[in-house]
Amino acid sequence: METTQWYYVIEGRQEGPVAEDVLIQMFQTRQLPPDTLVWNQELTEWVLAATIPGLVPEDANPLPAALVPAQAVSYAGFWKRVAAALIDGIICGMAGAVVGGILGAIGATQLASLAGILIGWLYSALLESSPNQATVGKMALGIKVTDLDGERISFGRATGRHFGKILSFLILCIGYLMVAFTERKQGLHDLMAGTLVVDK
Repeated sequence: METTQWYYVIEGRQEGPVAEDVLIQMFQTRQLPPDTLVWNQELTEWVLAATIPGLVPEDANPLPAALVPAQAVSYAGFWKRVAAALIDGIICGMAGAVVGGILGAIGATQLASLAGILIGWLYSALLESSPNQATVGKMALGIKVTDLDGERISFGRATGRHFGKILSFLILCIGYLMVAFTERKQGLHDLMAGTLVVDK
C-alpha cells in the first residue's frame, strides 16, 4: 500500500514530497517545529502539523494559543478570479486610454504603447505586494494573493507573477484554465511565482 506523501513549508519554501514516516521522524528529531505548515493530497488546505494526530510528538513544544486551531485556507475559485480580472482589465484599460491619448496628442505614439505595458505591470505588482495584497478587482471580490506560506508577497515576486501571465495566455490560455483543475486553484503563473489566491 502506498504511503502518504507530504509537503511542508520551511523558511518560506515548499519542500517535499516525503513519506509520512520520514516527516514524523523530522518532527521527532526537532528538524521541524510543531507549527510547520503541511499538506497532502487528502487535505483541502495547508494546516499546522501539530493539528494532525500522530504527526508531531506529544512532548513537542505546544503551539501558541493564537495558532490553535489552525485557520483554514479557502482558495479563490475560477469564476471569482475571472470577475476580478474583468474589473482590473476595465481599470487598466481606462487608465491606458487616458495616458495613451495624452501621449498620442503630443506625438509620442511609441511611448503610448509602452505606457499600457507599464500601467498593467505597476498596477498588478504594486497592489498585490501592498498590505492589501490585492488589486482593486480582487479587493472587490474579497480575495488576495499570498505566498505558499500565506504571507504577503514582495514586489519582485508580484512582478514575476504578472509577467508569468504572458505565458499563461500564450499557451491558448491553458495557464489560466489550470485554476479550475489544480488542487490549490493555481494558474501556471501562480505555480511559476510560488503564489496562491485565497479568500480573505
